[in-house]
Order: sequence, then structure tokens, then C-alpha cells
Amino acid sequence: MNYFNPRTAAERYSKGRPDFHPNTIKHIKDYLHLDKKLDDALDIACGTGLSTKALLEIATNVYGTDISQEMLNFALQPDKIHYSIAPAEQQPFADNSFDLITVSSGVHWFDIDQFLIEANRLLRSKSWLVLYENHFISEMQGNSNFSNWIPNVYLKKYPSPPRNSAYSWTNENLNTKNFHLVKEETFKNTVVFNRKQLALYFTTQSNIIAAVENHETTYDQVENWLDKELAPFFDNDETTQTINYGNWIKYIQRIN
Repeated sequence: MNYFNPRTAAERYSKGRPDFHPNTIKHIKDYLHLDKKLDDALDIACGTGLSTKALLEIATNVYGTDISQEMLNFALQPDKIHYSIAPAEQQPFADNSFDLITVSSGVHWFDIDQFLIEANRLLRSKSWLVLYENHFISEMQGNSNFSNWIPNVYLKKYPSPPRNSAYSWTNENLNTKNFHLVKEETFKNTVVFNRKQLALYFTTQSNIIAAVENHETTYDQVENWLDKELAPFFDNDETTQTINYGNWIKYIQRIN
């Protein structure tokens, strides 16, 4: 099931996902020593284009693809970015077209072996596949109770749907696909939410989208539940809290 295909999910995604991507792109720019812009970059599983828009900082020609037409209907800056609908494993571009391919918070939904074959086809020699994830690590600054609420309340009510989280990213495996994992980097991003914004963010997660699409609940019911559950963490509607997200980056280079 594509949890991000329904229009309701795409619309919420366009309004509720935090834009941490410029910070991640800065890390990528620094590590790859990009003193000038790359010619061509592709963002796969681009969603509504937050991750794609960030690539304009480091590439002249930016492309974004996603399997969900509804996500692309909300895509950002279509006047500057070339968007198209395509599965990660079958992209509509010629061989050796890109200097950089990025995937933000999406590779766990792919057939990863087939995706790597396709990425190898698309990248120029010695070019880069950069995978990164801004994952929710249940940290609210100054409130340790939030870290308990996430696993003991939220995830018990809305468990994460299955995903490909056990892939072997070892060079023993990657080398057979003409790739080499050069570096892994981890750091934290901070996002400031009020209660309503945090509730909206939760409704963009596959946990809740799956429950709604499986007719186990409705978005109205979820929002009412979240409003009550999140109230102890916010003094009033204007109160904001800072949430820490974990960010990892895998810098993977095409061997030849």
C-alpha cells in the first residue's frame, strides 16, 4: 500500500511536514566540498518537494520524482523544478544523467536492490547517492514525559506499518552493485511546534494514514484524540515546544 497516495494524505503532508532539509543540504554541501553548483540532481520519492526545493542550493538543474500523483499536485516551485511521476526503481531518465541522487525519508519503502541498480544506471561515474532520514526520536526539550508518551501511548494506538528497515548497507553488499558507502553522519535537527502544528505533523505519518485508510478511524477522531493527549505538554494554544529529530546521512559513491 502506498500510504502517501491519497489526496487527503498529500494535502496534510504539504501543510504539516517540517522543512529541515536546508540544514541537511548544508551538511551535504560541506562534505562533498561543493564550491560550485552541480549540473544535475535528482530527488527520488520527493513527496511535495521540500527535499527537492533544497537541492536548488547546490544544483543548477533539479528533478523530483514520486510515485504519488497527489503528492506531486502539491509540489513546491514547479517553475524551477522538473517533476514527474515514477517509481523509485524505474526512473524516466537516460543513463548517466545525474551528478547527485538524493532520497529523504523514503528508501525504506523501496525494493532497495532494484533501486540501487537503477541509481547506478542514472548516476555518472564517481557521482553520489545520498540517503538521509529526519526521524522522530521522541525528544521534547525540557519534558522527558513526552519520550514516554510516544512509545507507551501513541505507538500502541497507532503502530508503524511494516517497512524495509533491515537492509544491509555494508560495502560487501553495496560493492556488488557498483557502490561504496564512504561515510555515515548523524546529528539532530530541532523543530518548534505549537499543539495544533504537532498534531497535524502526526497525521502526516504513515502510522495514522494507515489507520485512516484501513477505516479504523477518521482524521477528525484522530485530531480530537491528539488534542486531548497533547494538552499536558502545552500550556495553551500559543505555547510552543522544541522537538528534536534525529538525522542520519549515508554518503554512497558510484564506484566507476
